[in-house]
Amino acid sequence: MMDMRFDILTIFPDVIYNYCSESILRRAQRAGLIEIGVHNFRDYTTDKHKRVDDTPYGGGAGMVLQVQPIYDCLKDIKALKHKNIKTTAKQRVVILDPAGKKFDQRLAEKFSKLDRLILICGRYQGFDERIYEFVDEKVSVGDFVLSGGELPALTIVEAVSRLIPGVLGNEESKVGETFMKGIRNKEKGVKARSDSRSLPLAPYSFEYPLYTKPEDFMGKKVPKILLSGNHKKIAEWRQIKSE
Repeated sequence: MMDMRFDILTIFPDVIYNYCSESILRRAQRAGLIEIGVHNFRDYTTDKHKRVDDTPYGGGAGMVLQVQPIYDCLKDIKALKHKNIKTTAKQRVVILDPAGKKFDQRLAEKFSKLDRLILICGRYQGFDERIYEFVDEKVSVGDFVLSGGELPALTIVEAVSRLIPGVLGNEESKVGETFMKGIRNKEKGVKARSDSRSLPLAPYSFEYPLYTKPEDFMGKKVPKILLSGNHKKIAEWRQIKSE
């Protein structure tokens, strides 16, 4: 049974298809762990020229995405929680918006508990304000300007997918990752042990420095502690370096 479904609304579906057909997301889809649906809301416009934007009322620069194509797309994929549309799935409709809640690892954890996550990608100057009546929340990936919401949507899909059991293959891969360690230990009150995976770290800890062969590269050597075989000392060193 598929663990989670993502639905992405965009007018540039190839951007989503191309990224999701590679690497981890490709393998996760093939394994049936996630499902990614891409919907071009341009297909839902009533305009004969297939336009989904228009000039803003009251004047001003730029174009505004119309509410009708997005609403009809949400309705068609049964992502609306009103009128006669009912669902028993745990789902969230999220609109990518610079003014939204900042996306971080804790929000990724929250989203990973859902059955379905619907992401709406913006373009141009933004959305007709009335679309916000049909979404659950606004989310931003950072304080910077992009041309559209496709890259933020892909960022969220990948960050959330990595938290779904089986997606990474080796579950230990995500335990020591940047941000994961502090969240896990703060929420679960993990006590210190000689195992580096269970050391108590501050919230939002960063991953410790990593080394592999060769031991000596142009005079730059691997720290001796990592070659010592003393797992307790190595764990302590990693904790210090990740704070």
